[in-house]
Amino acid sequence: MTDKVFEKPCNESSGILFKNVRIFDGIQGTLRTGMNVLVEGNRIKRISDEAFAAPAGFGEIDGKGHVLMPGIINSHYHMIGALPTQVFFSGPPKDYRVFWYARGLEAALMQGVTTVRDVGGNDWGVVRAASEGLITAPRIFPSGALISQTAGHFDFRPANLPLEKSEHAGDLIVVFDGMSLLADGPDAVRKAARECLRQGATQIKIASSGGVVSLADPIHSIQFTAEEIKAAVQVAKDWDTYVATHVYGAEAAIRAIENGVMSLEHANLVDEEAVKRGVERGVWWSPQTVVYLHPPEDWNALQKAKLKAVVDGLKNTLALLERHKANVLFGTDCFGNMEVQHLEFQYRSEFFSSLEILRQATSNGGRALRMSGGRYPCPGDLGVIREGAMADILIVKDNPLDDVTILSNFEEQLLLIMKDGVVYKNIL
Repeated sequence: MTDKVFEKPCNESSGILFKNVRIFDGIQGTLRTGMNVLVEGNRIKRISDEAFAAPAGFGEIDGKGHVLMPGIINSHYHMIGALPTQVFFSGPPKDYRVFWYARGLEAALMQGVTTVRDVGGNDWGVVRAASEGLITAPRIFPSGALISQTAGHFDFRPANLPLEKSEHAGDLIVVFDGMSLLADGPDAVRKAARECLRQGATQIKIASSGGVVSLADPIHSIQFTAEEIKAAVQVAKDWDTYVATHVYGAEAAIRAIENGVMSLEHANLVDEEAVKRGVERGVWWSPQTVVYLHPPEDWNALQKAKLKAVVDGLKNTLALLERHKANVLFGTDCFGNMEVQHLEFQYRSEFFSSLEILRQATSNGGRALRMSGGRYPCPGDLGVIREGAMADILIVKDNPLDDVTILSNFEEQLLLIMKDGVVYKNIL
């Protein structure tokens, strides 16, 4: 095996013919063997079990019988999570933070993550640099600013900061250069959501309960009234997209579900009633494991105490989601521990089968991203291997259907990484 990891993406031909691969298509529980896949531009053009010649000007790659699968979709990612936690709360300047963001995104791509849904706090300059190929990064579905109530999960202001010294923009409070927007009342929430959409958000992210890393709010707190949630949801619907929310407790989750939120993030402390209502409404559930079971060492005593409460409920939530056949997504939510995000496959395997996890990380993610409707930026589907789909492709040494945890060993197992028709790694 020769070393052909590219420091810069390789895209010298009009397309690539992958020969002799076994396909996991993102859905089926068995591999299709002896397959050939033709990529033209940034989409999958043809899939066949019959040998055919590559068109003139196309490259060829012999898959040597290894497994070709869709690129991984991380449905709960924060580029701000690349910063060490205490560095984040020290308030470093924006032009310093962006270097951490770019480094984290490159690391994610080289671990096989070809698309991230950044669920709040993204830097718009980094999003643009990624879309223009100025940095090595996954495709980003950005949410824009994290929208929170005062004293909510995204209120990252120091406790001793007087209100009059906060940065105001009309009836909004701006935190960390627009990383989050604090909005109280339906009108302010509408303004915050519209501001995110104006800047390019593909979906809206709010907070419905307390959080672990935030310092101002207890976990059990219920955030945003029904009227405030409805305001965000209506703005999103008017733009043909949807709202995702940070939530832990059952009452907060039910309030979000009943008022139109379509993606519930975390949900560690929900009960059976909340899950039933969510399944009835067809919402997506976005739980994570690695951030809770392999947390950063630099979290402070308050954060560690809050962590224990949500860890204790994690197993019950995942069992409820499994029991009620909920729509489940794959995500990591790493915050200060981005270097271990690949371990999500290992921790998640304690609760789900390899096939379930693979679907969560591919076709389920692609289906959920389609909820962004008119904001959806791609000409084809994501998370699947089918003709017409986006050419986000991994070639894996062994069969992840047998053991999905091999994807945590990304340096050895990922023989090829392609995003948007461009090869970023090839050690075949």
